[in-house]
Amino acid sequence: MSESEVRDRASPGHQAGPSPGAPSGGPASGPVRGPTELAAGLFLLLCAVLGWWFGQPLKVGTAYRMGPGYVPIMLSWVMGAFGVVLCVMAFVHRGPALEKWRIKPIGLVLGSLLVFALTIERTGLLIASILAVGMASLASPQQRLRQTVLLAVCLAAFACVLFPLALQLPLRIFP
Repeated sequence: MSESEVRDRASPGHQAGPSPGAPSGGPASGPVRGPTELAAGLFLLLCAVLGWWFGQPLKVGTAYRMGPGYVPIMLSWVMGAFGVVLCVMAFVHRGPALEKWRIKPIGLVLGSLLVFALTIERTGLLIASILAVGMASLASPQQRLRQTVLLAVCLAAFACVLFPLALQLPLRIFP
């Protein structure tokens, strides 16, 4: 290899071609061309099956007179349809390889749901919503305090107007 080829390969914008012994398909070789789409599709299918399964004991009703199981069952079918589409796309279109899971953001977002569930009864909907949005925002690498506070206050206000007032759900807004 000449000195100019070594310099070209070392430059940041250079994309090296496949090595002679490497498979030509890159990270998505084989029948699955889009592993990220396949993982997302399988996740949606799993959520759809669980939603459908847990919604079975509820009365579905009709579109005119919806029962408590109508929305969960319909959402499960829609989510399942999107999951099937994503799974099919994984075999048709080339997509990026799966990235390594980052545990901190996943833990913070799931933890924010737990904080909301544990605080809504004691602190009310307003404070629990603000705490949940604040904790979930810590998962972002670009944390902006002003935007986070604005988002938390607006989402909490919207939740307080929508659920207890508009939908008349028995939720306390304040402690």
